[in-house]
Amino acid sequence: MSDRLATLQHVPLFVPLSAEQIASFAEKFRFSTFPQNTVVFVEGDPADRLWVVQDGQIKIIKYTAEGQETLLEVIVPGEMFGGAGILFPVHPASAVAMTDATTLSLERDAFIQLLHEFPAVALRIINLLGERLHAAMNMRALSIEHVDTRLAHILLKLADKIGTPTGAGTRISMPLSRRDLAEMAGTTTETAIRIMSKFRKEDLVRTEPGGYIVILDSDRLAVLAEGTPES
Repeated sequence: MSDRLATLQHVPLFVPLSAEQIASFAEKFRFSTFPQNTVVFVEGDPADRLWVVQDGQIKIIKYTAEGQETLLEVIVPGEMFGGAGILFPVHPASAVAMTDATTLSLERDAFIQLLHEFPAVALRIINLLGERLHAAMNMRALSIEHVDTRLAHILLKLADKIGTPTGAGTRISMPLSRRDLAEMAGTTTETAIRIMSKFRKEDLVRTEPGGYIVILDSDRLAVLAEGTPES
């Protein structure tokens, strides 16, 4: 079984298809590598490919007028991104490698042909893009909330996506610098440091060597993520 086929079989978009059906188009996907912090595409670029993460993580982001980064979504292995290209001529957000990452991608015309050949995939992409849009709208709405709220939401989102259960809680399985957290929450590094210190003192999180974060109390952190900062 090729690496492409093995990856595509785990993509939710292709769940309705058999292994033989996926194999019929798997080799049309292009393999690419992106070192950490490399831009995959920028908001406004032509939306000419569907992308799938094979290894690593890709973040989908928007930038404010001041140049601050707002995290919309984290894409993990087996998930697609850039699929809005079938709806828009250009990308509505940017994609950047959070870690060293490898991807598979398919040209837009080939993807449209695939949708015609397999209508069940077209129905799946409508549902998946709807879920992604809902998540993006939630993240945009958070931009007017307290930084505590935004940072709590981001930590829970990352834990849900790439978290590993431990005896103490849930460990986010990628290193995050204070700058990373600041950019995701749309704030300054100093503010991110202050809030993370507050979270640690309140036993909400624990930091480990190398920049790893363990969420110790997801329930209380969820209260913050709902927009009710603790006193």
